[in-house]
Amino acid sequence: MVPGFRWAAPTGLLLAVVAAGFAACVIANWPGHFPPDAIDQLGQGRTGVFDFWHPPVMAWLLGAADRILPGAPLFFVADAALFFAALAALALVGGGSWAAAALAAAICASPLALIYQGLVVKDVLFADAALAGFAAIAWAARLWDRRGARLTLVGLALGLLTLAALARQNGAIVAVIGALTLAVVDRTRAPRARWLRFAGVAGAAVAAMGLAGGLAEAGFRAHSDHQPEVARQWMTLQVYDLAGAVRRDPRWPLAVLHRSAPAIEAFIRGDAAPAYDPTRIDPMYRTGRWNAVLKTPDPIVGAQWRALIFGAPGLYLAQRWAAFRQVFLTPDIQACAPVLVGVDPGHPDWLRKAGLSARDTDKDDWDGDYASAFVGTPVFAHATYALLAVILLALAVRDLARRTHPELIVTVGLLIGAAAYAASFALISIACDYRYLYFLDVAAMAALVQRAALGFGPRASRAAATLSKT
Repeated sequence: MVPGFRWAAPTGLLLAVVAAGFAACVIANWPGHFPPDAIDQLGQGRTGVFDFWHPPVMAWLLGAADRILPGAPLFFVADAALFFAALAALALVGGGSWAAAALAAAICASPLALIYQGLVVKDVLFADAALAGFAAIAWAARLWDRRGARLTLVGLALGLLTLAALARQNGAIVAVIGALTLAVVDRTRAPRARWLRFAGVAGAAVAAMGLAGGLAEAGFRAHSDHQPEVARQWMTLQVYDLAGAVRRDPRWPLAVLHRSAPAIEAFIRGDAAPAYDPTRIDPMYRTGRWNAVLKTPDPIVGAQWRALIFGAPGLYLAQRWAAFRQVFLTPDIQACAPVLVGVDPGHPDWLRKAGLSARDTDKDDWDGDYASAFVGTPVFAHATYALLAVILLALAVRDLARRTHPELIVTVGLLIGAAAYAASFALISIACDYRYLYFLDVAAMAALVQRAALGFGPRASRAAATLSKT
């Protein structure tokens, strides 16, 4: 056998498979699928005035892409490139294998890669940036002794994780876990170092991301519409929880609102609670009285919400579980917008502002039909990927207990980050759109390809550990 052939041939095949997957994704989805949120954000990017209902980094990036090529198709191309590059990088850090190439081919053919990577939404941007950030940490661990490469990859990882935190309101959870993962990798290279070094590395990484993210947010706020969107988001969550609680127990007293804001109490009891839907908040908006009663954020609503949490924790947790069950287990997946293709026609004013036209071509129909064929199967089920993540995490911990090597430390960090991010929706979910937990799915898929490259058995793991030191 030619020296190196065992690794070179599978590696070449895996790279070819991922490159073909990326090309197929671009061809299938060009010029990108724009749901209403993306249309609104592209319009903001074109005008340079941002609101903060959605993270403004998305609007800024879309505006930059639109200036290069109208309609911003290059945004989805660059976003997809992050995903496919991260998938290949996480597999190749372990050396590559025939099994990894086969699994990569299956993932590239999955609608969660082939079609979802054409979806212009913050959830896909967040997932791709976070996945690429962990891939950069894995390669920094592999090349740790090469100072220049290590510093470059660490800087890249922190930049990507900062982008992830900017792209999703709860994405900071993953960025912090990425910083902790980096600190653990550093400690394995200096096992006799004091824990103060671990804290210092983690703290420095968090501080660097916080500084970069803070400067970006300051820049966006300088071009904001100065509307209290963040406060409105919190009030929206609070009203949703209160309505759900009253729907479950109509006799539960809204004492704070009854005393200080009877109009809001009347709205929650008479309009919001009857319209409550655990799959999404939209029916409450459609009652027609939301803007009349809740036009501006009211701290009284927050006071009543806290009274629910501390005064009736069982009722609050039951309401939260009902919402989280929908987004995590998707028992009514059709209500959770599993497939979004074309350009949504529902907001003509937004379309004009974005320079787009409504679109539903034959190619869009093919994309939608292909993705829809998998709806209702384990492919479109977050629980599938959660179970896969648990199995892969257990295998990684098993091998780390036998012989530590950096690839699996990063795998552990990636999967814990994905789980923590998904769990955060237990507290904030007000709708069950499938894309919200997309990061959990892609993290599990990427970790599976990496595990296939490293091998599944103890013997293969020891071989991979030896390889990682070369």
